[in-house]
Amino acid sequence: MRFLARIRYTLNNKEEKAVSRRCIMVSNCSTNVVANLIGGNFLTGFLLLLNADDAIMGLVTMAAFAGNMLQVLSPLLLESFPSRKKILISARCAIYVLNVVLIGIVPFLNFTDRIKLTMIIIIILLVNILSAMTAPGFSVWHIKNIPENTRANYFSFFSIINGIVVYTIILAGSSIVDYFKASGRELQGLLVLRIVALVFCTIDIIFMFKIKEHPNERNEEPLNLKNVIIAPFKCKKYLVTVLIGCMWNFAANIPGPYFTVYLLKDIKVHYSYLNMVNMLNVPILLLLTPLWKKRIQRTTWFRTLYFSMGIYSLHYIGLSFVSSKTFFLHLLFTIYAFAIAPGINLTFLNIPYINVPEKNQTNFIGFYSAMNNFAALMGATVGREFITRTESLKITLLGMQMQNKQYLLILTSLVMLVSTILIYFLQKERKPQ
Repeated sequence: MRFLARIRYTLNNKEEKAVSRRCIMVSNCSTNVVANLIGGNFLTGFLLLLNADDAIMGLVTMAAFAGNMLQVLSPLLLESFPSRKKILISARCAIYVLNVVLIGIVPFLNFTDRIKLTMIIIIILLVNILSAMTAPGFSVWHIKNIPENTRANYFSFFSIINGIVVYTIILAGSSIVDYFKASGRELQGLLVLRIVALVFCTIDIIFMFKIKEHPNERNEEPLNLKNVIIAPFKCKKYLVTVLIGCMWNFAANIPGPYFTVYLLKDIKVHYSYLNMVNMLNVPILLLLTPLWKKRIQRTTWFRTLYFSMGIYSLHYIGLSFVSSKTFFLHLLFTIYAFAIAPGINLTFLNIPYINVPEKNQTNFIGFYSAMNNFAALMGATVGREFITRTESLKITLLGMQMQNKQYLLILTSLVMLVSTILIYFLQKERKPQ
């Protein structure tokens, strides 16, 4: 009851920022629905229909991270504008046209599958470059409507609502795709999801116009490429925040899409099953997000992160033993991961803003995002190299023969455990402001 009372205060009062917070929630939920309808398992299936191999799957992931590294240059564009709202919304519209519409058209072009896949990779790169140049602006715009004293309540409630909305729609979407797939029309089913995604694109744009834009404090130093890159290195406390984020992103992106490929291609799992399992995340979020929020309030954001990362890493080992004969392990360890994930997701909703200076925040948030995307790119590169170099190598562990997409998860678990230990010592050295 106390949790609900805090949420009512956070969202339902008539203060201007509370109205904006409601609009931010609708906008962000819509964005996440779009991302899930055209990405994740559905994008993997879309690429498999174009005969994408493991190397192509890796390049798609790497293109996204490579494009987002340009966030460090975002201030050169955004800081020259006192008002950024219209620019940011226009950029979001362009992203939707490229990502939802143009990629959906590619399969019907009269080219070979290889050329089509290359075109998709280029479009994904362009989408993420455009996103990179504007994402810090969205973060700064939105966070000014979410004061520090409301963030734990707001982010925990958003995580729950976002999970319910996204997974409900994705479950319905997977049923649509499986229906078309049963009659040999999987591509048409995936295109129907893109049409649905356009509806949520429209909702996102409408509610973004309703979010209040507050004045942006600018640094007195002249804005140039040198200052944009060097300024974050002068703030040692924020560098610790950046480094901690990088450690998670490096480890978490080693698995890439390969385990999903393994499930869809080798074990022949249906979309409905995968998304039905994902739907279990909703009641788990409802039950456990308030508990993780309490842990954050009792300890710190960083302590909650290294604790949750440490126990989350174990689920990769469990998933590595999933096969057609031991498929029950997939459900077991996925539910385990869902129980731990709120501790990680809640912390990362706020970590970019821990120790960030008041002035020139676009610069610092852009630097944080660029470095985290670089770390994610390195993780994805390690994963891709590992998969391509061990393509025909099978190992036997505890009596089970494993292919590379399985034992890659064991490597991921070990790297994440090392990252957890390093985060423990880093946060011990420097306390958040």
